[in-house]
Amino acid sequence: MRAPQSGFTVIELVIVIVIIGMIAVVLGPRFFNRKAFDERFYFEEALSTVRYGQKLAVASGCPIAFQIDASGYSLSYSGGDCGVMSVGNDYVKALPAGVAVTKTLAISFNSLGSVNEACPGGRCVAMIGSHTFTVHAATGFIEVGQ
Repeated sequence: MRAPQSGFTVIELVIVIVIIGMIAVVLGPRFFNRKAFDERFYFEEALSTVRYGQKLAVASGCPIAFQIDASGYSLSYSGGDCGVMSVGNDYVKALPAGVAVTKTLAISFNSLGSVNEACPGGRCVAMIGSHTFTVHAATGFIEVGQ
Protein backbone atom coordinates (compact mmCIF):
# COMPACT_ATOMS: atom_id res chain seq x y z
CA MET A 1 0.00 0.00 0.00
CA ARG A 2 1.02 3.51 -0.73
CA ALA A 3 1.40 6.02 2.05
CA PRO A 4 -1.10 8.88 1.79
CA GLN A 5 0.44 12.01 0.25
CA SER A 6 0.03 15.35 1.93
CA GLY A 7 -0.07 18.74 0.26
CA PHE A 8 -2.41 21.30 -1.23
CA THR A 9 -4.66 20.88 -4.21
CA VAL A 10 -4.53 23.23 -7.15
CA ILE A 11 -7.92 24.68 -6.17
CA GLU A 12 -6.68 25.55 -2.67
CA LEU A 13 -3.58 27.24 -4.06
CA VAL A 14 -5.63 29.28 -6.55
CA ILE A 15 -8.03 30.44 -3.82
CA VAL A 16 -5.13 31.56 -1.60
CA ILE A 17 -3.56 33.48 -4.51
CA VAL A 18 -6.91 35.16 -5.27
CA ILE A 19 -7.33 36.21 -1.62
CA ILE A 20 -3.78 37.61 -1.48
CA GLY A 21 -4.47 39.50 -4.73
CA MET A 22 -7.65 41.05 -3.32
CA ILE A 23 -5.83 42.14 -0.16
CA ALA A 24 -3.05 43.66 -2.27
CA VAL A 25 -5.56 45.59 -4.40
CA VAL A 26 -7.31 47.03 -1.34
CA LEU A 27 -4.27 47.79 0.85
CA GLY A 28 -1.59 48.44 -1.78
CA PRO A 29 -2.46 52.08 -2.48
CA ARG A 30 -2.22 52.89 1.23
CA PHE A 31 1.41 51.83 1.29
CA PHE A 32 2.36 53.66 -1.89
CA ASN A 33 0.59 56.96 -1.22
CA ARG A 34 3.39 59.42 -0.54
CA LYS A 35 1.12 62.21 0.72
CA ALA A 36 0.79 60.76 4.22
CA PHE A 37 4.53 60.18 4.47
CA ASP A 38 5.42 63.62 3.07
CA GLU A 39 2.96 65.31 5.43
CA ARG A 40 4.33 63.55 8.50
CA PHE A 41 7.95 64.09 7.47
CA TYR A 42 7.37 67.82 6.89
CA PHE A 43 5.57 68.09 10.23
CA GLU A 44 8.52 66.47 12.02
CA GLU A 45 10.97 68.81 10.26
CA ALA A 46 8.94 71.89 11.22
CA LEU A 47 8.62 70.65 14.80
CA SER A 48 12.36 70.07 15.01
CA THR A 49 13.01 73.54 13.61
CA VAL A 50 10.75 75.31 16.10
CA ARG A 51 12.42 73.43 18.96
CA TYR A 52 15.86 74.37 17.62
CA GLY A 53 14.75 78.00 17.33
CA GLN A 54 13.71 78.04 20.96
CA LYS A 55 17.04 76.55 22.07
CA LEU A 56 18.95 78.97 19.88
CA ALA A 57 17.10 81.92 21.45
CA VAL A 58 18.03 80.72 24.93
CA ALA A 59 21.65 80.00 24.02
CA SER A 60 22.32 83.18 22.04
CA GLY A 61 20.11 85.61 23.94
CA CYS A 62 18.78 86.86 20.59
CA PRO A 63 15.11 86.83 19.63
CA ILE A 64 14.44 84.07 17.11
CA ALA A 65 11.40 84.15 14.82
CA PHE A 66 9.66 81.04 13.50
CA GLN A 67 7.07 81.27 10.76
CA ILE A 68 5.07 78.61 8.97
CA ASP A 69 2.51 79.34 6.29
CA ALA A 70 1.39 78.19 2.83
CA SER A 71 4.85 78.83 1.38
CA GLY A 72 6.75 76.81 4.00
CA TYR A 73 8.62 77.47 7.24
CA SER A 74 11.56 79.66 8.16
CA LEU A 75 13.68 80.44 11.17
CA SER A 76 15.45 83.78 11.51
CA TYR A 77 17.04 86.20 13.95
CA SER A 78 14.52 88.94 14.62
CA GLY A 79 16.35 91.96 15.93
CA GLY A 80 18.24 93.01 18.97
CA ASP A 81 22.04 92.93 18.87
CA CYS A 82 21.88 89.99 16.45
CA GLY A 83 20.18 91.87 13.62
CA VAL A 84 17.54 90.55 11.26
CA MET A 85 18.77 87.64 9.14
CA SER A 86 18.14 84.01 8.39
CA VAL A 87 19.50 81.41 10.80
CA GLY A 88 20.69 79.41 7.80
CA ASN A 89 19.52 77.69 4.65
CA ASP A 90 18.86 74.48 6.58
CA TYR A 91 16.07 76.22 8.47
CA VAL A 92 14.10 77.52 5.51
CA LYS A 93 12.03 74.95 3.66
CA ALA A 94 9.29 75.24 1.06
CA LEU A 95 6.08 73.30 1.40
CA PRO A 96 6.17 70.01 -0.57
CA ALA A 97 3.53 69.28 -3.18
CA GLY A 98 0.40 67.76 -1.69
CA VAL A 99 1.09 69.02 1.84
CA ALA A 100 -1.01 71.83 3.28
CA VAL A 101 -0.53 74.09 6.28
CA THR A 102 -4.07 74.35 7.63
CA LYS A 103 -3.20 76.72 10.49
CA THR A 104 -0.34 79.17 10.12
CA LEU A 105 1.91 80.38 12.91
CA ALA A 106 4.31 83.31 13.33
CA ILE A 107 6.08 83.56 16.69
CA SER A 108 9.37 84.71 18.14
CA PHE A 109 11.19 83.29 21.13
CA ASN A 110 12.95 85.49 23.65
CA SER A 111 16.07 84.69 25.66
CA LEU A 112 13.97 82.82 28.24
CA GLY A 113 12.52 80.49 25.59
CA SER A 114 9.01 81.87 25.92
CA VAL A 115 6.96 83.42 23.13
CA ASN A 116 6.88 87.20 22.70
CA GLU A 117 3.50 87.33 20.91
CA ALA A 118 0.10 87.05 22.52
CA CYS A 119 -1.73 83.93 21.35
CA PRO A 120 -5.40 83.04 21.92
CA GLY A 121 -5.63 81.37 25.31
CA GLY A 122 -1.86 81.57 25.66
CA ARG A 123 -1.42 78.79 23.10
CA CYS A 124 0.13 79.31 19.67
CA VAL A 125 -1.02 76.49 17.40
CA ALA A 126 0.31 75.31 14.03
CA MET A 127 -1.38 72.63 11.96
CA ILE A 128 0.17 70.76 9.06
CA GLY A 129 -2.43 68.52 7.48
CA SER A 130 -3.90 66.64 10.43
CA HIS A 131 -0.84 67.06 12.67
CA THR A 132 -0.64 69.88 15.22
CA PHE A 133 1.84 71.32 17.63
CA THR A 134 1.14 73.92 20.27
CA VAL A 135 3.63 76.37 21.76
CA HIS A 136 2.54 77.60 25.18
CA ALA A 137 3.35 81.31 25.14
CA ALA A 138 4.24 81.83 28.81
CA THR A 139 6.57 78.87 29.20
CA GLY A 140 7.61 78.02 25.65
CA PHE A 141 6.56 74.39 26.18
CA ILE A 142 6.03 72.73 22.80
CA GLU A 143 3.25 70.17 22.84
CA VAL A 144 2.53 67.74 20.01
CA GLY A 145 -1.12 66.86 19.38
CA GLN A 146 -2.91 64.49 17.07
